[in-house]
Amino acid sequence: MSSTSQETRFIEALTRHQPALEAFCHALVARREDAREILQGTCVKLWEKAGDWDPETAFLPWAFTVSRFVALSHARDKTRDRLIFDEDVMLAMADETETAVAGNSARREALDVCLKRLQPQQLGVLNAHYLEGRGVSEIARATGRGESAIKMTLLRLRQLLRQCIEHQLGTTS
Repeated sequence: MSSTSQETRFIEALTRHQPALEAFCHALVARREDAREILQGTCVKLWEKAGDWDPETAFLPWAFTVSRFVALSHARDKTRDRLIFDEDVMLAMADETETAVAGNSARREALDVCLKRLQPQQLGVLNAHYLEGRGVSEIARATGRGESAIKMTLLRLRQLLRQCIEHQLGTTS
């Protein structure tokens, strides 16, 4: 494989998994600023080691491992801070978080698939409420529908999306 093609695959993988890496870093430390520093350090280290990544293997577990080492290095550098966890605690939290974040990535991908299946009007109501932060009464006025109808639409869409996600993941609860 050409180095340009491998570099493109690396960039695509890093971009796709950036939210999961960010969540992983935030779960490892108490302070948001520390998490940002760890994420930034992780991305730099991943770039430095891009040639070590085999595009035929899963990117996220490799990136989590790199992030663990960056977080441990960060913790050693900040030992004078009170809110730094013991190395053993950090490693245990990393294991738990890796599992949780990997599951969230799969759910996020399933949600993307399910959202694409919605009608434009359904998607508009969801976007207005959840992305734009508009209230039920505001959406009702804008659409010419009653508040009860909007509430019911949101309830049904949440149920529909939950079922679709469970179907995509092959699970039922």
